[in-house]
Amino acid sequence: MEILLVTLHVRRSAQSVPLAAGCLAAALPAVVQRKTRLLDVYPDQTDNEILSAILADPPQLVGFPVYVWNRLRVVELANRLKEAAPRLHLVAGGPEASGDPRGLAAAAPWSALILGEGERSFAALVDRLDAGRAEPLPGIFFPGEDAGPPSLSELTGPDLDSLASPWLQGILAPTPQGGVLWEASRGCAFNCDYCFEAGSADQGVRTYPRERLQAELELFSEIGVSQVWVLDSTFNFPPRRGIELLELLLTTAPHLHYHLEAKADFLDRQTANLLGRLSCSVQLGLQSTDREVLQTVHRSLDLTSLAEKVRLLDANGVTYGFDLIFGLPRDSLNGFLQSLDTVIEFLPNHVHAFPLALLPGTRLARERQRHQLIAAAQPPYEIISSASWPAADLERCRLLTAALEVFYNTGRAVAFFPALLHLFDESPHRFFAGLTDWAVAQPDIGAARLLDSDAWDAADAHRLQQSYLGWRLRQTGRERLITAVFDLLCYHYHYAETLLGEELPASLHELPGGDALWERPWQRAPQLRLVPFAYEVVDLLEMEGLDLDEFVELFRPVGSTALFLRRGGEVICESLGEDLLRLLRQSDGRRSPAEIFAGSVAEANGRELVAFAVGEGLLLAAEGDGAQSPSAA
Repeated sequence: MEILLVTLHVRRSAQSVPLAAGCLAAALPAVVQRKTRLLDVYPDQTDNEILSAILADPPQLVGFPVYVWNRLRVVELANRLKEAAPRLHLVAGGPEASGDPRGLAAAAPWSALILGEGERSFAALVDRLDAGRAEPLPGIFFPGEDAGPPSLSELTGPDLDSLASPWLQGILAPTPQGGVLWEASRGCAFNCDYCFEAGSADQGVRTYPRERLQAELELFSEIGVSQVWVLDSTFNFPPRRGIELLELLLTTAPHLHYHLEAKADFLDRQTANLLGRLSCSVQLGLQSTDREVLQTVHRSLDLTSLAEKVRLLDANGVTYGFDLIFGLPRDSLNGFLQSLDTVIEFLPNHVHAFPLALLPGTRLARERQRHQLIAAAQPPYEIISSASWPAADLERCRLLTAALEVFYNTGRAVAFFPALLHLFDESPHRFFAGLTDWAVAQPDIGAARLLDSDAWDAADAHRLQQSYLGWRLRQTGRERLITAVFDLLCYHYHYAETLLGEELPASLHELPGGDALWERPWQRAPQLRLVPFAYEVVDLLEMEGLDLDEFVELFRPVGSTALFLRRGGEVICESLGEDLLRLLRQSDGRRSPAEIFAGSVAEANGRELVAFAVGEGLLLAAEGDGAQSPSAA
């Protein structure tokens, strides 16, 4: 049987990895694997493009992992596939199949739905379809044949020791500078009402063998992937397992960057220390800071303990963020805004705030009447209103959290946000409320563009920050601060862009002898940023401890140009002297230093500057010059 496993990703990104499809393929016998292909498709493709790709080499079975973000589109594709190829077997799995098997079965002509963890079930299903047998199978729902779908509580996940790795088998191939999705364990020990993972709480957390994890990490390290998203719902539970996992990362692939999900309750000094030694970011799922609200959905929180845990992360230099949900039962607009203020007081690198979704198969979806929860019947199942959440308050939250996403997260505002709150003497939620009202009123932004926060990049967010803060300062009669505020924004924008950009290696070859250094054309390294400032950038770097009013009183806008580069994982920012700035600006691959400095700089001084710039890798041999560049060396 020719099998095609199609993954419709949420977007094109480093996280667009068909892990579920890869795991299903890895569980098949070798002879079946050879006839199994994986296909990645994306929302920006038309249905006709996707259908053509699926049917280009006609399969006999097409499988789709179905998620909240792709359910409606996958259903449409499945219906059109059946029209085009009536004999085609269509199979669906994933959270939507497990949470709402009857609804999904009614929406498209599926041959079968896979419920729960699918490796074992899918392999058995392929064997049954290939042989033409008709016996029932555990974990499989055959629409039209069965009395009904099996209960998820009756299903047990496969023994992880028995599962083959799609990475080690070569079914999924990591790429240099690409990202990977990585499972170190499966399951969740917690029982949150809104979460689909709560169904696995009875099985607890199951871990993959250490030998497999180590081999996968060695592969990722050898290939040189840029980022690893660890998919464990709570990597640090039990705490000892979290410590052992971090030790494995540090001993096997310490130079990779990891994204981890953690529960603050189980952070301790040893875990924080290990995280601090690792290149990583940690997301803490709080959802709310109101104890009663959390108890309603079977979660807990001790704010005093949280503050102690966050101090451990800060002390070890760990990058961390928080998750918040608005629309939770017994919460309200004011309660959510208080949670927002509380988490931003910790100065997290990122705050992910999103609306409650009544996901099929969750306890909260089953008990919606108890809380008078009204939610959309179609994905993404977002809340519309409830006993404590009028629809208008939820819409206000959507706009305000979109403003937060653009200004704070995409705009990487954490480093300068405290200075802004001090400048305007207001709480975080009031700042974002003002930003929201301003953005909605702008003809080039408006509510629709603000809500489409995924479409904003860092440059867009930087321009919004300048526009809003400039307007705000003019409105309050503090125009004299605008230049300093814009310099502050400019510094942090270029710092972050440099940190996320390419490294600039030092020159790896000897300087050319004789007059070649002086008379040869050079070109500026593309990793360099030359950024003009109104103030002396050195003064900006000394600003810590001063508020903006004090800074403007003490310093004058004398002008400067700063050089930004990244080397050894660190950002270097230096104020440039006039002669070095001229050399770097005018080295365009056509003019030699002798021409650039003619009549303005003593040759001895000019040669010294060129030797420094070439030796530091700031200048490279011009293309076609015949000299070896540092990157080529």
